[in-house]
Amino acid sequence: MAVPPGPSRILLLGIAAVLTVVALSSTYVLTRGKPEDPAPRTERNYSNLPPDDFGGPVTLTPAPSSSVSPSASSTSSTKPSASPSTRPSDRSNRSGDRPSGQEPREGEPLSSPPPRGDSPGPRDTGVPPKKKLRVHRGDLVIRTPGEVVDGLEVHGRISVEAPNVTIRNTLVIVPTGSETAGISNNNGNGAGMLVSNVEVTAENAAPGVNGVVGHDFTLESSEIHHVTDQVHITGSNVTVRDNWLHDNYHFENDPYQDGGASHDDSIQIIGGSNITIADNRFDGAYNAGVQITQSIGDVSDVTIRDNLLGGGGCTVNIAEKSRGPIRGTVIRDNRFLSDQRVDGCAIIHPSSTKITHSGNVWDDTGRPVTLTRG
Repeated sequence: MAVPPGPSRILLLGIAAVLTVVALSSTYVLTRGKPEDPAPRTERNYSNLPPDDFGGPVTLTPAPSSSVSPSASSTSSTKPSASPSTRPSDRSNRSGDRPSGQEPREGEPLSSPPPRGDSPGPRDTGVPPKKKLRVHRGDLVIRTPGEVVDGLEVHGRISVEAPNVTIRNTLVIVPTGSETAGISNNNGNGAGMLVSNVEVTAENAAPGVNGVVGHDFTLESSEIHHVTDQVHITGSNVTVRDNWLHDNYHFENDPYQDGGASHDDSIQIIGGSNITIADNRFDGAYNAGVQITQSIGDVSDVTIRDNLLGGGGCTVNIAEKSRGPIRGTVIRDNRFLSDQRVDGCAIIHPSSTKITHSGNVWDDTGRPVTLTRG
């Protein structure tokens, strides 16, 4: 039946147009399906890297050798060495255990007891297990302020030459021939560096390979192992917290010690102030767990608290190096493993350096730790 012209016809035509639009929209939704989530936003900034540095087979190109200043540790090693040895290629055995009765050999890390349940270990340090890493071959120099490096496997060294750089969720394997630090901001430009959930190790046993070196940085929730010194502090404003430092390499003939034994330390402080070492677990160093010297400048205001500490001839070894007393040293509420080469020597210090010392106990017995004058 025809609809006469007029307002009624116009109204019917409008309703028909609306129904057509609705039908077409429903068809579009049904055929298009659920909208895809947008790509996640990324914080990575790889402006310093050529585009072909990611993925593919890893080709190691040894970086140029660079000189490393000899360690200033004040104690020496007298342990006889045997034939050279490198660490096992199976990195799943991260506790550093070796068969009982087997003495450490040249270039082989000292034995580390299994991590305790309440101290940093493989569950909560280093790169998270499900984190996917991209391969970067060669050294990485960061010159962009505020840059974030996240999710790399670096076969080389990372040098930070800009302020407020973050390195996280990253594995650094220092190649043979690159006898220096895996991560360094030891310059005038890298203040404010944050290193978080990072693992640093050496490709092969070699003297002079260290973990993190510099000043004005925070190192947290990281694992550093199979190097000589895990942390080398050269200046002020450093925080080292919630890390697992273990399995130092030790050499009886170390070219960086004029052919003498290597001075491997978990942490060595050679200058600076405002330094905090808290809530870490470390062991396996032959020379010292924490070695404080004043090799390049005065040291002051160092706090060592709430750690599980072991290793060394004496675990905490303080030396003045003719610069006078070290002011503001606080050592409190730490648990000490009974693995020192000098029996019962948890903390040794010169009588002229006064220490605020409380709450330190032996981990196996709970008995108070006493200071040793040296």
